[in-house]
Amino acid sequence: MIDYRVRSISLLTLVNEVKSKRLIPDAYFQRNLVWREIHKKDFVKTILLGLPFPQIFISKGKVDVENMSATSCIVDGQQRTNAIVDFIDGVFEIEGSHYQDLKDEEKSEFLKYEIAVIELDLENDDPKIIEIFQRINRTSNSLTSIEKASTQYSSSEFMCVGKLLTDELYFPDEAESELHIDPNIPDSFIKWATPKKVQKYRKLILDKRIFTARELSRKVHLMHTLNIMSTLIAGYFNRNEKTNDLLDDYAYEFNEKDKIVDLIENAAKLILATKPSGKTYWLNKANIFTLIVCLCQAIQENKKIAPEKLSEKLKEFEKNLPTDYKLAATEAVNGTRARALRGDYINKIIQECEI
Repeated sequence: MIDYRVRSISLLTLVNEVKSKRLIPDAYFQRNLVWREIHKKDFVKTILLGLPFPQIFISKGKVDVENMSATSCIVDGQQRTNAIVDFIDGVFEIEGSHYQDLKDEEKSEFLKYEIAVIELDLENDDPKIIEIFQRINRTSNSLTSIEKASTQYSSSEFMCVGKLLTDELYFPDEAESELHIDPNIPDSFIKWATPKKVQKYRKLILDKRIFTARELSRKVHLMHTLNIMSTLIAGYFNRNEKTNDLLDDYAYEFNEKDKIVDLIENAAKLILATKPSGKTYWLNKANIFTLIVCLCQAIQENKKIAPEKLSEKLKEFEKNLPTDYKLAATEAVNGTRARALRGDYINKIIQECEI
C-alpha cells in the first residue's frame, strides 16, 4: 500500500515551486508535451471561470538533510502545469488578454485558485511512480506501444542508442535536477553518449516535418529510428518484429553502437546536403526510412555519393514513379515485401550517384 495524502495548494504555490525548481514538471518518465495552444487556452479558461479540474499527482521525493530541502516531481499533470506557467509568462492570451492585461483582482483570484493534489509518499526514482503514471494514462489517450517499450527497456543499450539519436536522452548539468535522466540508464552509457555529436540526424528527423507534432510527442520517431537500426543489423522485416527481439538481445551491451550512430549520422548528412524542401516526396516516413537504410549500407561499403547527383536522380524518379514503388510507399509500407521493394529501387538510384 502506497501512503499518500489528498490536499490542495494554491496556483501561486504550484508556480513558485516549479520556477524555484523545487517541483520538477518534466521528469524522465513523462511524455513530451502534446497539448496544442488551443488546449492550453481552454484549460486556463477553466481556471479563470473558477471551475474545477482533475487532481495533480506529485511524488514527495527525498529530503536532503544537509541542505534541508526536498525536490518533488509531477507524476501526472505536466501539461496542465506547463499551460499555467506559459499563460503567466505571456506565451499566449485568452480572449484577447494576456496574464499581464488582467486586472489586479483577476490576477489575485487566478493565483489563489486552489488545485487538488494527491501527494505520494515516494522517492522520485521509485519504480512504482512509473507504474502509477502508466495506470493514470490508460485512457483514450493511453500510452502507445513504443511509449511503454521506452519505459520497459529504459536500461537497454539498444533503446538508449535510439533515444540518443532522437534527442530523447537528457544529460542535465550540475544546476539541473537528476530527475531529468532515467536512473535506470547505466553510468557507463551516459559517459559514452555525452560527448557524441548527433546533429544532422536530429535536424532531419525533428525539423523537416517528417513527423507531426503529435507523432513526435508519442515517440513515433523513436520507433522509426529503432527500426532503421534493426534493419541495418538484421535486414528487412515486418513492422516492429525484429526490433522487439533486439531490445532483448542488446539489453546489456550493444557493441555496434558507435558504428550504427556514425552510419545514421552520415546518411542524414548526405540527405540534408541534397537540400530537400518541405514538399519533396522523400520527406515522408516510408521513403525516408528506405533512403536512410540504403545510404547507410552504401556508406558501410565505402561508396562515395555525390549529393547533387543524388538530389537530381531522386527528383527524376519522383516525376516518373513506378506503380509498384508508389504502392509500396502508400500501402502496407512497414511490411517486409514493401520495404525490400523500395530498397531495390533506391539502391539502383544510389549506384548511379557514386563518384
